Amino acid sequence: MTEFKVEDANVARDYLSGLEVFGRSSSLESVAAAELPQPSYVDGKPQAVAVGSQITEFADNVPESRRPQIANSFLLAQLAANKVVREGGDTAAWYEQYIEVLSNVGWLIETQISSTRDVSGGAAELHQEIIPVITAALGPAVAAAALVTKVLDGLAAMNKDLPWITLFSKESQRAHANQFQVSYAEVPEGMQPRITLTCFELDAQKSITQVLFFKFSDSSGRLRHFGSKLSMNSGVFDKVEDVVEDRVAEFATSYITGIPI
Repeated sequence: MTEFKVEDANVARDYLSGLEVFGRSSSLESVAAAELPQPSYVDGKPQAVAVGSQITEFADNVPESRRPQIANSFLLAQLAANKVVREGGDTAAWYEQYIEVLSNVGWLIETQISSTRDVSGGAAELHQEIIPVITAALGPAVAAAALVTKVLDGLAAMNKDLPWITLFSKESQRAHANQFQVSYAEVPEGMQPRITLTCFELDAQKSITQVLFFKFSDSSGRLRHFGSKLSMNSGVFDKVEDVVEDRVAEFATSYITGIPI
């Protein structure tokens, strides 16, 4: 993957001002958006939020003020990636654009990895393939207690009754592939905020997107995974916050929702 590094806030602001995005305006979906649980960010507690095609967990040490800022950066990156890879299922190109945008809003890339594996069977088998990737990315102790793990466990049961699942389902479908992201934000002691990202693409011979997860029966597919760890450069992040907020304001209500656990 290409490495990006932007440490000048003026360069970042110029980049963001010309960034093209593609998404559903909240004004066009006011009725549907009103039915979705909007996140009420809290301090001192872990929290899970759906940001477009992404499950985002904030650890208890992420300040309340940082949470909407981080969610907005994720949303802008998704909307820009959707514009670049609008029609296809090329998750690698989509993810590269996604990471490029994050690097231009004040995130510094620490590591990037990718892997591909063949899978077969049903939703339970796919679930068993994904959970170890999350565990390896977060670390066993964190993953065991993480809300994202509980969300994924719940999705394996295919709960159709939660309205945010319907929203997420719309965003997870990309042409011939199904895609979604999981992220975990934390603030290690004495350090800047850090995010761990995992992006999954399932290209199945016979796949049915059902709610948020992927259910496929008597078929085989290829599961691709992209992962990154990024840390915040607050000197840039704070100086472009207003630009990011302005760029996503039209879309935020339709794309960012709370996840009841």
